[in-house]
Amino acid sequence: MGYKLPHSLRESLRTPIGKIFSGSPLETTQKVIDYIEGYNNPIVTSIGDFCTKYLLDKNFYPNIIIYDGKTRRNDSLNLNLGKYQLIDVVNPPEWITNDSWNIIKNTISFCTSNKCRVAIRIQGEEDLLVIPTLLLSPIGSLIVYGQPPFDKKETGGIVVIFVNLKAKNDVKSMFKRFKYYEEVKNGNNNN
Repeated sequence: MGYKLPHSLRESLRTPIGKIFSGSPLETTQKVIDYIEGYNNPIVTSIGDFCTKYLLDKNFYPNIIIYDGKTRRNDSLNLNLGKYQLIDVVNPPEWITNDSWNIIKNTISFCTSNKCRVAIRIQGEEDLLVIPTLLLSPIGSLIVYGQPPFDKKETGGIVVIFVNLKAKNDVKSMFKRFKYYEEVKNGNNNN
């Protein structure tokens, strides 16, 4: 059971939801860390392998990591997650499954009161999980995710979302356009 991304929203999801930081990976990562450190001890969730790897390499440890073990859906990165409790969940591409939603919800709830370190490994794809993470995170949290360039005219980077009511409402109105299915099928549900 879960929510499927409608074709009509694919282009709009290419627009960063938060503040984008661009440049070389090391410079960008340091800018992101400096930006995060300007906030008063927020809960930080990092979504995606590439940006998470650079944060960990700089000894910055987000409270929650959501990753799928791949970059650009192919190459694998080894993340040093020795300081994290690991959880596995299945979430196919273009979906937000109920299981993923519930694990994110429970993890955020636990980490908000305990300042823990949890890594959620996605079997499938984590890209759309920015949506439930934003909707479920408390106001004042920060979400970090990688933004690849989609063509040669665009610049990729790392996006940081400051969780506030406006960001939640913007994503909630978009999420209302997802269709709910009783059964998750890879590519078999029509939009």
